[in-house]
Amino acid sequence: MVVVLCGAAASYSVLQSLVVPALGTFQRQLDTTASGVAWLLTAYLLSASVLTPVIGRLGDLFGKRRALVGSLAALAAGAALSAVAQDLPTMLAGRVIQGAGGAVFPLAFAIIRDHVTPGLQARAIAAISAVLSVGGAAATLLAGPVIELLSYHWLFWLPAGLAVAAAGATLKFAPETRRVHAGRISVPGVLLFAGWLTTLLMAITELPAGRPGTVLALAGITLPLAAGWAWWELRAAQPMVDLRTLRRPQMRDTNVATLLLGLGMFAAWMIVPLLVQQDPRTGVGFGAPAAAVGLYLLPTAAGTLAVTPLVGRIGEASGPRSALFLGGLAAAVSYGWMAVAHGSRVSLLLALLLEGAGIGLAFAAVAVRTVRSVPADQTGVATGINTIMRTVGGTLGTNLAGMLLAATATVDGQPSPAAYTVCFAVFGVALLGAALLGLRPEAGPDTTLSQVREHAPVFLSSE
Repeated sequence: MVVVLCGAAASYSVLQSLVVPALGTFQRQLDTTASGVAWLLTAYLLSASVLTPVIGRLGDLFGKRRALVGSLAALAAGAALSAVAQDLPTMLAGRVIQGAGGAVFPLAFAIIRDHVTPGLQARAIAAISAVLSVGGAAATLLAGPVIELLSYHWLFWLPAGLAVAAAGATLKFAPETRRVHAGRISVPGVLLFAGWLTTLLMAITELPAGRPGTVLALAGITLPLAAGWAWWELRAAQPMVDLRTLRRPQMRDTNVATLLLGLGMFAAWMIVPLLVQQDPRTGVGFGAPAAAVGLYLLPTAAGTLAVTPLVGRIGEASGPRSALFLGGLAAAVSYGWMAVAHGSRVSLLLALLLEGAGIGLAFAAVAVRTVRSVPADQTGVATGINTIMRTVGGTLGTNLAGMLLAATATVDGQPSPAAYTVCFAVFGVALLGAALLGLRPEAGPDTTLSQVREHAPVFLSSE
């Protein structure tokens, strides 16, 4: 069953990363502007952010396998639409539909919570978390050859085929979770949630443009919508998100740590490609071609794979808090290393290997912690919210990295060595903050296996 869920996760992670290296190709083929093609990322990001917790909640109410199959089907349909698109509006419509695939990871974690024995849950969650990094690195490497040998259309046909295969395997092999209780989705809650999250993410993406008026206007819309959403959720008989659960210290710390981890991880995905492609005559960079960027990012995937088997052992020995601390600390050290030694290829690659190990360990820890911190009937939506925290952190990280590089002194219009030092140092501090959250005392110890059984006694069975 875990293998099937990893396949489902792979279809999403590959699609998420295949598009990024091909933005220039899309701009030419669709005859659009740089700002227009940027919406291929923005539309997908907004859709995934809104739909992930909504589909997760539907899974909690009506069956997680059913919701997972629906999410994969939407992912395949959206990818197929983008594959046949000949203009920007059609491709954007496909990207919006693809956003439903964002629910794959939280639903997979929720299914593991319900059907994998507690002693194996941490390892299963770590395996699926590793797919995000490995799938993303593989997609970055494959994008160039796919475009050269086939066409940009296959950047969507390939993940569409993966999603169809994963949906079929899920139907055949993944068990269904019995509904915990009758319920329905809160439509006003969904609409208010979609409103404030969309305006928040748009405000973040506007930061590098230097338009403070637009950012303030969007923030002015976000705050009352968020307040209205919180007011509704706290008073609704059947809220989309149980805010009382999210306010627990353990969940609050976990979500903040996830935001900081996302901020650091996605910042590296922006900074490192710029660094390795920069002309070394500016005093920094290696002048690597765009097609080789993925090779420089491979150590992050290797580090994640290397640490995956350790997640379960560390979790069983001392709880996911320890894994969060060790992972966050390793990632912070790697950024400190890159801050002072990014002029050497060997140092950069070794630091990225350590960063991948640290991020992989920390993200697996927050996923395990989230699953163990909520009742069984809230697993899907709680892990969906945690996924959003990573998305918001990633959006903030990439935009903040761009602002820092632009604000620091440049050489011939390109970032100076000091600019990269500042960026790596700032995000290293953020990752250190995530690590320190793993040391914070809680009202009680990490959830024990007996407590997990109390939350979901009817669902626990062997693989």
